[in-house]
Amino acid sequence: MQAQAERERQARVILGDSERQVADSFNAAAKMYADNPTAFHLRAMNMLYEGLKRSNATIVIVPSTAVESMQLGGMPTMATVASAINHAQAGGAARQAPAA
Repeated sequence: MQAQAERERQARVILGDSERQVADSFNAAAKMYADNPTAFHLRAMNMLYEGLKRSNATIVIVPSTAVESMQLGGMPTMATVASAINHAQAGGAARQAPAA
């Protein structure tokens, strides 16, 4: 019982450290993109391109003023939303498929 609790504690420590590393990476990227709007725009375009390369990709076009008013964070967030929609649709299609 105690060994299991220690393994779970260690797993939480590892997960927390991983999340901190990801947050640090996002922070560094945000600083880099803040200083270079062209790089930010190119990255957003690349994310859109990568999303379109997938089969059955769904891209939702939203005017930039609408995105700004929602304070969602711009193109990277919209790419994430599009990816989530695609993932959800794929999961729904898998659930609707008849069992063999």
